[in-house]
Amino acid sequence: MSDRAAPTLELFFDYSSPFAYLASTQAERLAAETGATLVWRPFLLGALFKAIGTPLVPIASFPEPKRRYLRADMERWAAHWGVPLRFPSGFPLRTVDALRLTLAAGCPAPLIHRLFRALWVEDRAPDRATLAACLDDACPEDGGLDPALLERVDEPSIKDALREATQAAIDGDVPGAPTFRVTRGERVELFWGQDRLDFVRAALEGRAPWNDDGSPASPPAVK
Repeated sequence: MSDRAAPTLELFFDYSSPFAYLASTQAERLAAETGATLVWRPFLLGALFKAIGTPLVPIASFPEPKRRYLRADMERWAAHWGVPLRFPSGFPLRTVDALRLTLAAGCPAPLIHRLFRALWVEDRAPDRATLAACLDDACPEDGGLDPALLERVDEPSIKDALREATQAAIDGDVPGAPTFRVTRGERVELFWGQDRLDFVRAALEGRAPWNDDGSPASPPAVK
């Protein structure tokens, strides 16, 4: 791949993460503005946490002042991006079925956005009724997605697909959700967190402020 080839932007996400929701609201715009190819990478965040020795619900392990701060920070970022956010009353969310459905459907962006909105704006539980409703109105101009996709959630092949996607995230050193993986030419870089979008953009545009060996580039001389 040459440096002139279109860069690839992969977004590793789980519907259980509020910060992944925030990232999802910006990913398509960022890809369009930088000419990148966007690839959605659903994976099971809890399984990754278990593999890397992180508490399954990190926010629950924090002291109360830090939990309050994170909730406030989520709201600040939602306001910054101009998107709605309502912390779900049923948090933490069990999103295995939603992730399997996403893979069964082929990871279409309209379904991903609809599921995120159901969980992080409408305070709906990630149950089969919610999944069916999201299938129905994910692509209204086409009459919705095939409701039969919901039946595939229990298929062994789809269960295996989620396991494989999660293992690929683990093997790829993904630290959490959301994680962006930028591939431009021979350079591949990971960025963890929706608050790293400025760095993601710089990497996509080939103007990252660091050298090929990962060391920081020298700042301009002060005159």
